[in-house]
Amino acid sequence: MKLFRVFLGAFLLVGGLYILVGEHLAGTSADATVNARVAVVRAPIEGELAIEAQGIGSRVSQGEVLGRLVDPRLDKTRLADLERSLATQRIMVSRMEAEREALRETRTALEAQLDDYRAGRALQIEARLAEARADREAAAARLREAQSALDRAEALRERGVQTAAVFDTVATAAEIAREELESAQSRLAYVQAEQRSAETGVFIGDSYNDAPFSAQRIREIDLELGRLEAQLSESRAFADALSGDIEAERVRIARLEQAAVRSPVEGLVWDFLVDDGVYTNRGQDLMRLVDCEEILVTASVSERLYDTLAIGQPVQFRLYGEGAVMPGAIVRLGGSGALSLFDTLAVGASEEHLERFHVTIAVPALTASQGGGCSVGRTGRVTFAEGPASGFMRLLDRVGL
Repeated sequence: MKLFRVFLGAFLLVGGLYILVGEHLAGTSADATVNARVAVVRAPIEGELAIEAQGIGSRVSQGEVLGRLVDPRLDKTRLADLERSLATQRIMVSRMEAEREALRETRTALEAQLDDYRAGRALQIEARLAEARADREAAAARLREAQSALDRAEALRERGVQTAAVFDTVATAAEIAREELESAQSRLAYVQAEQRSAETGVFIGDSYNDAPFSAQRIREIDLELGRLEAQLSESRAFADALSGDIEAERVRIARLEQAAVRSPVEGLVWDFLVDDGVYTNRGQDLMRLVDCEEILVTASVSERLYDTLAIGQPVQFRLYGEGAVMPGAIVRLGGSGALSLFDTLAVGASEEHLERFHVTIAVPALTASQGGGCSVGRTGRVTFAEGPASGFMRLLDRVGL
């Protein structure tokens, strides 16, 4: 029994030395911290912030509302100006429409007046035409009578019973009757020409124009209506443009007057950068969130080990206090003094870390989607080449220990 105890102690001593030396030769990190990228939530608009997130460390989903911004100082002067211009334009349109209706009513009345005038002038011309025809017939009758008297006087003069003076008088009367007939025929022709012109809408005479006042006024109203229709079309188009501008301005105001602050990632609330109820500027940092879908492990190694590493090289990671070994891969070799690399990470670098060489490792099993939760801040150990401890831990896993 004593010999067995000596043998067992020697075995454990040799095994422990083997593991320690093997792990040292395999290459391990001095410190390894579960880290993650930090997403900064910024204010989309100016306004007073009302925080809805429960507190630091609370879990948030992507797209979840973290707070709301309301801007009571938003300038709405342009919207008021546009609405005032639209109201003015609509008043102008209403005025021009009323003016157009008044002109149309006036035109209707003038058309009726023109129809009455045309009918009256037609009757008047018909009467003058009948009068001219009667005058022509009378002149023709007088000419026939004068011609008969002239014929008798000429016969008597040939027989010597008619004096020259009487014959001259009769001849003069016949000539006057002939002239009166020609004059009556000319007057009849003039009235007939006036009738033909009136049938086409043009009235001729000695004391009036070619068209009555009502017809001239109708032409003026038609010109005025044409001008008014053009102005109405222009004013309506302008009003439609103003309505579009007002709608766009209302959309802009609705977008700038209030806005929801949403989480861009699935993760944890890491820090509040402003207090609840504070008036913030557009683009101001409001909160910092840990992205639990992009978990990384940051580790520091010696220069000797760092020079043997390469991006993509497989490694093993184990959290302190847990036995599970998780596979990973090197994604970045940051070298020494890698302080700037921690600007976008949740956990900063310690002074001891900065004195060594920085290595960033991706461990997929740590992401929230793989069931790893969000163990940011926990520490562990990275093995860059498989050593005795890794094999021993896998052996314990196989036997259920």
